[in-house]
Amino acid sequence: MKIIYQWNPWSYMHIASTEIAKDLDIEIDEIIWKEDFNEAWAIIDENSIWVLPIENSYMWSIHASLYNFLQYDYKIIWEYYQDVNHCICSKEKELKNIKKAYSQLPALDQCTNYFKKHNIIPEIFSDTALSAKYVNESKETWLAAICSEKAAKIYWLNILEKNIQDQKWNTTRFAIITTQNNKTKYKRKSKKISILFEASDVPASLHKCLGAFATNHVNLTKIESLPSYSWKFHYLFWLDFEWEMKDVNIIKSLKELAFFTKTIKIIWEY
Repeated sequence: MKIIYQWNPWSYMHIASTEIAKDLDIEIDEIIWKEDFNEAWAIIDENSIWVLPIENSYMWSIHASLYNFLQYDYKIIWEYYQDVNHCICSKEKELKNIKKAYSQLPALDQCTNYFKKHNIIPEIFSDTALSAKYVNESKETWLAAICSEKAAKIYWLNILEKNIQDQKWNTTRFAIITTQNNKTKYKRKSKKISILFEASDVPASLHKCLGAFATNHVNLTKIESLPSYSWKFHYLFWLDFEWEMKDVNIIKSLKELAFFTKTIKIIWEY
């Protein structure tokens, strides 16, 4: 069995993958990185698991991740929350000498206040870990990378300051997904269900859809609207809610929801 993640070794996705491997009920033979997002989705089979970032506490949901559940019939077997603690790292030893910092756009956006405070110019790079590699190989000592502590150590950079992100509890939520026939399980369980639905085109349909859960005392933990592929300015809704499919309240909620929707796709319970 192998784990697949996007981006490069010692990116936050790689760090999450190494942690996730510890709690699977099967031994992982290798952890593989793929630079291309769509390629990673396309190669999942019964002998692989895809570690997929789906939202960040500071930024927003990653819509490309959510949309692909419409294209691929995969299931979520668990969710994992990865702390994102950005470090500013350089061959330079003094922060006051740093003029420019490289990293992936979301990482840069998460450190906006820090850059303003220290008069550092943010520069977009493809990946947090690769930015550390680039700074390591550069002849310019006044460059820095925004990356994980592990990436800094791998590429022999000085950590000038840790936890520089604006939101100190910055966290990325990962979904561990695989094919429907893959029997791999996680040792722990969240007792959560994710679905995608499109409400009927009638007045108050969304109110009625959400009412199906309210009347049955089901706690929603996430609701997100996504532009529909079917027609302009039509929307899908992603819902996360608690409990298990076998619970009577869930059965009643989904049965009631069906009256007010065009489509429902149950991503999985995990």
